[in-house]
Amino acid sequence: MYRPVLRQKWDVIIDADRCKGCEICVNACPEQNLQLSKNINGLGYHYVEFNFHGKRGDCTGCNICYNVCPDYSILGVVSGEEAVNGS
Repeated sequence: MYRPVLRQKWDVIIDADRCKGCEICVNACPEQNLQLSKNINGLGYHYVEFNFHGKRGDCTGCNICYNVCPDYSILGVVSGEEAVNGS
């Protein structure tokens, strides 16, 4: 019988309308889970987007991005669960 295994999954909540695209959080993220969007916000900036599966690994919920954002565009780092293959 298949039983999904749950693992912790983090989500970074970003206020795209407040972000000025300074990339401080992008450069500070150890797992490289943040990147600039191709889209532009109401202020005329490319805002930051979050992807749980980063270039170096999954988000660990370290809160570095939240702590370094000078414009308070990152509203929080919250945890949830993700189903992965199990048996």
